[in-house]
Amino acid sequence: MALKRRVCLTGPTKLKLAENMLREANCELVSGKSIDDFRSYRYEKRELIHLIGDCEVLFPSGREFIGGDILDSCANLQAVVKSSIGIENVDVEAATELGILCCNSPTPENYMGVAEATVGLMVTLFKRLKFNEAFLRNSGWKEPQHRGMLMIGKTIGIIGTGRIGRNVAKRLGPWDVKLLGYDPYVSQETVAPLGIKMVTLDELLRESDLVTIHVVLTKETRGMIRMPQLRMMKKTAYIVNTSRGPVFDENELAQVLNEGVIAGAALDVFAEEPLPMNSPLRDVDPTRLTLTPHIIGNNPGSLEAGQKMAAQSILSILDGKVPDTIVNPAAVERWKERFWT
Repeated sequence: MALKRRVCLTGPTKLKLAENMLREANCELVSGKSIDDFRSYRYEKRELIHLIGDCEVLFPSGREFIGGDILDSCANLQAVVKSSIGIENVDVEAATELGILCCNSPTPENYMGVAEATVGLMVTLFKRLKFNEAFLRNSGWKEPQHRGMLMIGKTIGIIGTGRIGRNVAKRLGPWDVKLLGYDPYVSQETVAPLGIKMVTLDELLRESDLVTIHVVLTKETRGMIRMPQLRMMKKTAYIVNTSRGPVFDENELAQVLNEGVIAGAALDVFAEEPLPMNSPLRDVDPTRLTLTPHIIGNNPGSLEAGQKMAAQSILSILDGKVPDTIVNPAAVERWKERFWT
């Protein structure tokens, strides 16, 4: 089939690296809302289908859910490409059935940035930095009962030992902590060089002094940490989530923090983003709960690298090649049948 090399960008970005790379490769870009409109705007389904039109590749923002009905309505659409690691806002299963490739952009700058930030949140919690800062700002000074804890000898539980989880473990290696891991798709042999002992989820939750979550959002991981799991944890334990918000029930997490079931938490991701003003998380004592706006792992290098990787994936697809960033390789045969025979 004759390709028009049309790429749909649902939302604008201040960083124009991917757009410039695509234009230089003679791609026609179909752009959505302007920056000012896009901040508070969500497309209706029919608008999104109309915007994509006869484009070959969709380069969506993180705000839209690209469901199977949308994919099925766009006959020329060959691929959906994200400039980030997370691709949970795309119905990958439906895309696979339709022969539509789905690609993400797992750049080292991205996953190492999240790993570094995760360790920073751990230190914030163990050393009670937010509490002591608030205490000082309210005219307080150091008191013995406000001291933080040594991380040496503590047990850190890592749920999800993929790229980010393993990089967290790598950075904690010299800290003399005990590392437990849970990931049904990763073997003990794979993570043994990092000092991780793979255990069941229940054992990890019961034994850990801090639990850090690094999973992709799937049917299995959505809601995987609910009230029964939180109540397994030590009263002195902390939990960190820099993966995806829907792993928790946020109402239940707020409840256990308010009741002192666990000592504290740090979250960079939420079930709904931006975090609604009426979220129960906003009412939790801020010295027990650190909240950041899904940005803590971001850095200029990660944004640039993500856009560059996404643009390279798009250009490969438009040339009939399967990029290494594909997350649904089962779609390749059908993709070739539909678009390249």
